[in-house]
Amino acid sequence: MNHWTIRQLDVNNAFLNGILTEDVFMHQPEGFVHPQFPTHVCKLTKALYGLKQAPRAWYDRLKASLIQWSFVTSKSDTSLFIHHVVEEIIVALIYIDDILITGSNSHLVEKVIHQLGAKFALKDLGEFNYFLGLEVTPTVDGLHLSQTKYIGDLLKKAQMVNCKGCPTPMSSTEKLVKDKGAVF
Repeated sequence: MNHWTIRQLDVNNAFLNGILTEDVFMHQPEGFVHPQFPTHVCKLTKALYGLKQAPRAWYDRLKASLIQWSFVTSKSDTSLFIHHVVEEIIVALIYIDDILITGSNSHLVEKVIHQLGAKFALKDLGEFNYFLGLEVTPTVDGLHLSQTKYIGDLLKKAQMVNCKGCPTPMSSTEKLVKDKGAVF
């Protein structure tokens, strides 16, 4: 609506950035067993992929960095961070290792991207055009959202590309009722 640029970032190896706050131990990796201490275990200080604590440790570290840069967490969505100074606003939306960032001042957006890049290895994917199955096309009136590519990929995966399409998958006048025999 305000024609702000929306930038898309991808954090490389995001979970490896998480600092563990509890003691976690693992067996020595195969091929890296110490010959004098083959029964010893490793105490982890940083998260690894596959570790159940990894997503939380990564999110906590990213959140701490954003809060240090004067962002606040949205009350309605913990993955939405807002930086508001006088008449300028920057908004960052986090989904695991993908970040969308926009704001009223493109120089401030660049500054935040630079700060993130200095702290975490990331790829700047440029203008926001595809995110979580949504294709995004800027228009004069705002953004046009579409799931055409996502649906096409689903149809390919289900081997249903040549199926006959219909505007609505069921009758729009159908009344839905709970099945009396269903257990919920």
